[in-house]
Amino acid sequence: MVEVSVYNQQDKAKLTQAIKGKITNPVFMCIGTEKVFSDSLGPRVGSLLNDGMQNPVFVYGMCDQNITAENLCHSYNFIKAMHPDSQIVVVDAGVGGYEQIGKIQLCDGGLIPGAATNKNLPSVGDVGIVGIVAERGMSDFYTLNSTKDKLVGAVAQFIADAILDATQYA
Repeated sequence: MVEVSVYNQQDKAKLTQAIKGKITNPVFMCIGTEKVFSDSLGPRVGSLLNDGMQNPVFVYGMCDQNITAENLCHSYNFIKAMHPDSQIVVVDAGVGGYEQIGKIQLCDGGLIPGAATNKNLPSVGDVGIVGIVAERGMSDFYTLNSTKDKLVGAVAQFIADAILDATQYA
């Protein structure tokens, strides 16, 4: 696992290099909903990727086209069927200790979404990118404030920039 911090701009190059080393022929599955600040990381990254791609890459899960617990299995099965030879890179929000807020983790083997909200969902994807945007505990995950919105926006931009730098070949 690679872990970087949104508060260290040099870490963006580290994340970019790690992504380049882990993904080939990617399809992006960005999980969450913009209805909850902390859970909006995935759709924000998805929209930023979709808007910023110079070379065509499939992105599923954007603002107004959410992949949530309700449609996760259907969406994942659809993506696997449509892109059988592609590597599915899953992007989702996560929780951690106070000192982990603003960290981004890149890991092999995909993710188990919904763990922060005690949902019982299956593991999805081949590679996972998690942005830690809230402290462990349900109340913090659903807290609404402008500081949280800025944090989630900064983490989303950091992840999207690293992915775009890693996948856009000159």
